[in-house]
Amino acid sequence: MTPLTKMSAGLCGLLLLAGCSDAADKRLATAVGEYTKQSAPQYEHAFVDLNNDGVDDAVVLLRGLEWCGSGGCTLLVLQGDGENYKVISKSTVTREPIRVAESASAGWQDLIVHSAGADRFMIFDGSHYPTNPSMVSSASEKQLASATTLLK
Repeated sequence: MTPLTKMSAGLCGLLLLAGCSDAADKRLATAVGEYTKQSAPQYEHAFVDLNNDGVDDAVVLLRGLEWCGSGGCTLLVLQGDGENYKVISKSTVTREPIRVAESASAGWQDLIVHSAGADRFMIFDGSHYPTNPSMVSSASEKQLASATTLLK
């Protein structure tokens, strides 16, 4: 797994962070803007290779009234190909912390997100992660202890 970096949109140019890439941030901002149909969407993100192909993917937590409600915010997972990012999964009612588990399903790392008052274990089903994490099982203590935090 590659080093993880937490940052908000635009922070890369202001701070020197390990793994920070202006080009990757710009490509991600373009992909998120196209998906949200907003010129400057608010979000937090982390780059991590979720599918073990040697290219960083992106985990994005959208912010703002359009993407957040009382249950949490919208989480996007975007697959990177080295040039662009493509949204492969959207999950609602998600809160931090967002973690990546040591385990994988269908070639993608499992995720652990906070939803409906619990840390939920999200398994990739071959095409996407669960759309509503509040409906999936809670992560075990062992899964939580071995996970890496992406977004706090």
